[in-house]
Amino acid sequence: MTPGRHLQLEWAQYQGRDCLKISGWIEAELRELEKQDAGALSRRLALYPSEAVPQDEGWPVVPPVAGRFLIEGEAAWFVPRFPFVDGVSYSLLVRSASEADGAEAWDIRRPSSEGSATTEALVIYPTAAELPVNLLRVYVHFSAPMSEGWAARAITVSRADTGETLDDVFLPPEPELWDAERKRLTMLLDPGRIKRGLVPNLEFGYPLVEGTTVRITIDPAFRDATGQPLRAGAERSYSIGPALRSRLDPHSWRLTAPAAGSREPLLVEFDRPLDHGLLQHCLSLQDGDGRTIEGAGEIGKGERIWGFAPDIPWTTGEYRLVVKPRLEDVAGNTPVRVFDRDVTKAEDAPGEWEAVTVNFSCTRASQRRFQLDH
Repeated sequence: MTPGRHLQLEWAQYQGRDCLKISGWIEAELRELEKQDAGALSRRLALYPSEAVPQDEGWPVVPPVAGRFLIEGEAAWFVPRFPFVDGVSYSLLVRSASEADGAEAWDIRRPSSEGSATTEALVIYPTAAELPVNLLRVYVHFSAPMSEGWAARAITVSRADTGETLDDVFLPPEPELWDAERKRLTMLLDPGRIKRGLVPNLEFGYPLVEGTTVRITIDPAFRDATGQPLRAGAERSYSIGPALRSRLDPHSWRLTAPAAGSREPLLVEFDRPLDHGLLQHCLSLQDGDGRTIEGAGEIGKGERIWGFAPDIPWTTGEYRLVVKPRLEDVAGNTPVRVFDRDVTKAEDAPGEWEAVTVNFSCTRASQRRFQLDH
């Protein structure tokens, strides 16, 4: 601890925002901090949820609370990227200038909010029962906005047969990948361990193990935006199969055309599970003249079926399914490139970055053969 000073932490308003004010610095130390740029300042100061701070006074391995430090007047301020979580204790870690004396920890707790837990982890994607060993990402959907800083602690992957926790399956979430509403979290598996020939793959292998069953668990301790734990967590198990290393081929998909005059959905059956997040935005319909068909798309069971219901009835004639080139399967393969490609194979070389179209026609006779299941 720096002699001659005792830091005081308090919640205060800075430019109309709820921030953390840190005062009590000695003059020389404060002047030194004023000279630091944002990067250097973030190496000297960091804010963490207290439960993430090791007891041995070491630096936590999880990312700090997202935000920035600044010096103004006689105080340092932490301006968070997202609101603080009520009821949670935070620890300010202060490194010495030499970084040789470890770190001091100063604690403060947010006031608890009233109310009971109402937020749930709704679903984990993919929902397919079997996934390739080179799975690239996982999505978790919540019923309400969530807090940052909990993903690395509250999401675990374990073997279903032994219960053994699998470490380092996901990339460290720095920062966590939330959608604009903070209801959908994207967790990336380490691409360096997925792509053959890279050092992480050669040294550690794939994050998952082919031939095993793994379980992804969302702990109810994950906090929502109000600071409350989840009313219910979530869990999903997957059988891990062989690696998937081939381009998407939309022309191999099975299309079941609706009857003209109806508003039944066009049904598209894929040959593999596709990425849920991208599947919502990468398929569209056009008529024979290239006009976009307005309607609603819906993803079916295991992300292997997609249905599209038009706003107005189909007419007799030609249509086309338009597939954007950025659509991926769960292993990151697209219609134009293989994510983990073999550079010695000419067929794996990236193609032109353009949409793929699949033609179909509507007649008065329905071709219905399968349903959009969930």
